[in-house]
Amino acid sequence: MDQFTQIDGNYLIGIQRTLHADWLTPVMKAITMFGEGGIFWILVCIALLLFRRTRRLGIICSVSLAFTFLCCNLIIKPTVDRTRPWVLFREVIRYLEPPGDASFPSGHSANAMGPAWAMFLASRPPQRNKYDEVPCLGWRGTGVDAKPVHIISIAAVALALLIGLSRLYLGMHFPSDVVAGLLLGMVCAAAMFMAVRAYEKKSGALIGSGERSKKKADGK
Repeated sequence: MDQFTQIDGNYLIGIQRTLHADWLTPVMKAITMFGEGGIFWILVCIALLLFRRTRRLGIICSVSLAFTFLCCNLIIKPTVDRTRPWVLFREVIRYLEPPGDASFPSGHSANAMGPAWAMFLASRPPQRNKYDEVPCLGWRGTGVDAKPVHIISIAAVALALLIGLSRLYLGMHFPSDVVAGLLLGMVCAAAMFMAVRAYEKKSGALIGSGERSKKKADGK
């Protein structure tokens, strides 16, 4: 066992011993379910896509979730193929059934943070409290108010962090797995958000606006 894995495992053991409480175990199991299979976040994306007032936001969150899943579950996990912590450390308590895939990075953490961070970026005002300057989050000029969405996005990011913590409490991942998963979700969301904005600037219109800028229309 290499030194980094030993340190990582010792931190996990310390976290489990510090946080453990009988009442907290079912709470952590409930929290981790919000990241199970990405189902909750898929439903969130579908809900955003269904409603005209949040459809552009739904597109941004959906592509972020898809890209995060691709990078995490289909590329990095099988490539790194890290062993789960309870296999290497007898002191690690496993509270759930083995998921059957590799440990690094945490898929629950990554796939929760991806759409949550995308929502945060899409609803963030360019200047403090200037929510009227946030590009329309809906379809064809009909969009929801960005301020409540931004508040919800902060709660979504907090939930993603709690999901990551639950994976440590339940002994499913090393701390570095969770940190890497959260950062991966943020990077993937930022990449997709910038890609969408770049496309919109190039086309001269927001996705779903149905209108191009006057400059484009005039051919200038």
